[in-house]
Amino acid sequence: MPRPKTYDDDLRQRLLKRAAEAIAQHGPGGLALRPVAAAENTSTTAVYSIFGGRAGLIAAVGQTASEGFVAAQRAVPTTDDPYEDLFNLGRAYRAWAIENPALYQVLMSPRDPTLSGDGSMPQSAAAAPLFEVVLRLIAAGTFPDVFPPRIAGTIWASVHGFVMLELSGIFDIPGGAGMDVLYAAHLESIRRGWRVG
Repeated sequence: MPRPKTYDDDLRQRLLKRAAEAIAQHGPGGLALRPVAAAENTSTTAVYSIFGGRAGLIAAVGQTASEGFVAAQRAVPTTDDPYEDLFNLGRAYRAWAIENPALYQVLMSPRDPTLSGDGSMPQSAAAAPLFEVVLRLIAAGTFPDVFPPRIAGTIWASVHGFVMLELSGIFDIPGGAGMDVLYAAHLESIRRGWRVG
């Protein structure tokens, strides 16, 4: 009996990337295995071997999006200055989204049980680093003592809006450095807007 063919991690990552692009554009329902496999010069057999099938591939895309984003946020060092930490979290947020636009679209799409396998898109895990720094800013008296999710929610909405406009190409300043400067000003306006005094 012939031994089953094995597939390497490089192919796995390429299939995930192709699938994420398809899901970002058409939603999980629009993911077809044949075009994804063909684009990477392989067959649907590889998808079944690596992911167990279409549902497994979709769930893996959702997990990859969540884990990648959370890892990027958690990689931001925690210092004694939560005001600076908030700025650095915002920069890491945009950097990951620009580097992984399809995964970002998947992560920020409406909840879909097929993306995580159990129906729980991990927004709470993704928001945890932001929530933690907001709590530190309130404890330090830098931000007002109001309902923390209100502060975190408005910050996330503002950063997400900027990033989505940039990714869509609607909001663009010629030259990448221009967008970097504009985003830094945006982050500064957010944290100054919440600062007490």
